[in-house]
Amino acid sequence: MLEAFSEGNEMKVTLEGLTKYFGRVVGAEDLNLEIGDGEFVALLGPSGCGKTTTLLMIAGIYKPTRGYVYFDDRIVNDLPPKDRNVGMVFQSYALYPHMTAFDNISFPLRLKKVPKEEIKRRVQKVADMLGIGELMDRKPAQLSGGQQQRVAVARALVKEPDLLLFDEPLSNLDAKLRLRMRGELKRLQMELGITTIYVTHDQVEAMTMADRIAVLNAGRLQAYGTPDQLYDHPETMFVAGFIGAPPMNFISMNFEERDGAFYLRRGSLELRLPDELGRLAKSNGAHGEVIMGIRPEDIFIAGEGDVRAEVYVIEPLGREDLVTFHLDGERVRVLAPAPFRGKIGEVMSLSYNKDKIHLFDPETERSLLKEE
Repeated sequence: MLEAFSEGNEMKVTLEGLTKYFGRVVGAEDLNLEIGDGEFVALLGPSGCGKTTTLLMIAGIYKPTRGYVYFDDRIVNDLPPKDRNVGMVFQSYALYPHMTAFDNISFPLRLKKVPKEEIKRRVQKVADMLGIGELMDRKPAQLSGGQQQRVAVARALVKEPDLLLFDEPLSNLDAKLRLRMRGELKRLQMELGITTIYVTHDQVEAMTMADRIAVLNAGRLQAYGTPDQLYDHPETMFVAGFIGAPPMNFISMNFEERDGAFYLRRGSLELRLPDELGRLAKSNGAHGEVIMGIRPEDIFIAGEGDVRAEVYVIEPLGREDLVTFHLDGERVRVLAPAPFRGKIGEVMSLSYNKDKIHLFDPETERSLLKEE
């Protein structure tokens, strides 16, 4: 079992109204987040959503336009990066090409004038922890991508930081190595107990690694919760469509109440909603046009289904096949057990898991199923 580097190395991070403008361009706007001691939080969103800008404000590299960054109960807006005791791993690893792995890892300690014997001990400890103890004499060009990534992580850890910041550290690795390193980083963080903030555009990375996920878009916070909360109860269409692979299907429907029952209708498709779900949607203002969301794994190809649809394309994924259907001018994705026996152009019946339906307001794009 790995041991924490030092007592009390955990830290709570709070963002209060954090905002950053670059001229008229919004980098981040009015972000309010609390990251607990020892928690692993992912900042997730598409390119340009403000996640790296937020990370750099936490690191002290960018100064906020307004708002505050707290480390525990202390405002650190004016504290320079070198005094924040933060370890940071960049997307490019940012290793010095002319230095050995040992020199790269020890660089922050040498800047602090740590005694040579202490440097040697701490570098060897963290290198052995990451499985690169025998590579200390190699330069970055002699290391694989995964080894370079470990050197960059070791350089961040050797400082014995209170806070670890990762800026898309796995994006330069191939898919197989990315999967392996994902597990290794998660295990390392859990066993060291260091508060960690991890920037990624990959929702699978965020879902599998983080305790909680902050979803950002256009510089604003869209949602903040556990992976299960964001997947099962998305508060907006953006979150619903961004979390989950393959992404959620969205279909414009009419919400109707007849004889005390609730229905969704569009062309040949009519679905009776579970009473509890229908009442909740009504209480949140559902009427007329709504957007129905349903995940590909919650639609089934059945003999006697809810609607008939035409097979448009078939994409084998190995254990499952992703089948796209044409339905009243919409394309609907379905995850089917492999091998799928249908053919392109064939008309088949689809059945919906009605307990897994999501409903959104077409104007605000907010969930109509949020319980107060």
